[in-house]
Amino acid sequence: MHAQDNDIARSHHDTSHRGVDWAFKCYVLFSFLAMYLIGTGLIVISWVATEHGTVALVGQLYFIGGIVGIALSAIGGVLVDRHSRRTMILRSQSLRIVAALILLAGLQDKTWLTFCLFSFTIISAAGPALSVGAMGGAFQSFFPTDKRMNVVLRLSIVGQVGFIFGTGTAGTILHFWGETSCMLIFIATSVALLCLGEYFTRGMSLPPERKRTRFTDDWRDGLKYTLGSPHISMPIIGVSLLFSVAQMTNTLVPGFVRETLHAGSDVFGLLEAAWSAGGGLVLLMSASLQRRSWKNGIEFLLLALLGAAMIGFALSQWVPLSFVLYAVMGGLFCLSRSLCSGRLLTLTAPEQIGRTQALSSMLTSTIGMTMYMLPTFLRADDIGYYYKVWGGAIIVLGLSLAVLAVRLSSRAQPRPGRMRTTTRGSASPTIRGS
Repeated sequence: MHAQDNDIARSHHDTSHRGVDWAFKCYVLFSFLAMYLIGTGLIVISWVATEHGTVALVGQLYFIGGIVGIALSAIGGVLVDRHSRRTMILRSQSLRIVAALILLAGLQDKTWLTFCLFSFTIISAAGPALSVGAMGGAFQSFFPTDKRMNVVLRLSIVGQVGFIFGTGTAGTILHFWGETSCMLIFIATSVALLCLGEYFTRGMSLPPERKRTRFTDDWRDGLKYTLGSPHISMPIIGVSLLFSVAQMTNTLVPGFVRETLHAGSDVFGLLEAAWSAGGGLVLLMSASLQRRSWKNGIEFLLLALLGAAMIGFALSQWVPLSFVLYAVMGGLFCLSRSLCSGRLLTLTAPEQIGRTQALSSMLTSTIGMTMYMLPTFLRADDIGYYYKVWGGAIIVLGLSLAVLAVRLSSRAQPRPGRMRTTTRGSASPTIRGS
């Protein structure tokens, strides 16, 4: 009888383990397809706006998206920490499908295309803004603290492969079959994402219980937590600066390809694929090291190197060299971003993840709006001028953050002869424990 009970218990345990395993596999596939859609969307929107408008229109679209992201992230960050993360993720994917259908309609009637481009941008930005931090919370539920950094690097590889497929196939499909075909694939993939999200979020636990307060009180607590923790606030700044580089390239590369390299959509798509390929290769090499921790400040040194690569890319006018430099930029961007994101997911308390990710998103969108409007407010005959100026600024800011990170790390080290203590029951590790 006892043997039978043990068999039943073992059977339930195995079934539960298989359920969690399948949920995580769906999470991985979800991450792959989400990055595939991001790559496809960037190519389609940038090229359609440039082809039927100007480079300034590309910047205006992303500027509007930034405003929506900032406004709704302030709401989404609190909602994710209060409510079911499953609901927030599924709502985000539903909005993505609606946005894609609107743009598809605009491609059929070009008189409405500009309106549909703005509608697509606004609705597409609303989804991730309202669910900001929900995917991070899901990730934290899958892994303990000491394993998150390495898993983040591996998941980043999956995302980069998805982005490579997205940018590469989108550029090719645009060149041979046109914009409508790209959007049909975009819609089909969005529906698949909704189905995957419905599966892997089943049984997802609610955020930690806490006393219900006003939005302003929640945000005051979130700001106090972030600003009082340099090991949280510095990676947020790093992520924002890293994405400012990506935002600038999203805005200017179509014009750079046409005016400086004198090429078409095929080269544009391959450039974006080179960025992703460089990122994927660097992440693959980094994940193979099996390191659970990285020295403080290394991500900011990589940020400074990215600024130098930007300047080199702006000076290149030979297409093969541009591919190489763009791949280097992608590698530096992806590794530095993954290290910053890994630190945030490792060190942030689960009950604060929504507001912490929202702050990161809001700062990223604020800097991004400046990048997106550069062609509108600051016109230059040479598009490479923007890369040179911001590349120099990134070098200075990256080195400054690296020095600050090293100093904070050295202060956190225990002095000789003193025993290091930690607070028991802490929701997230301190900088000394990292």
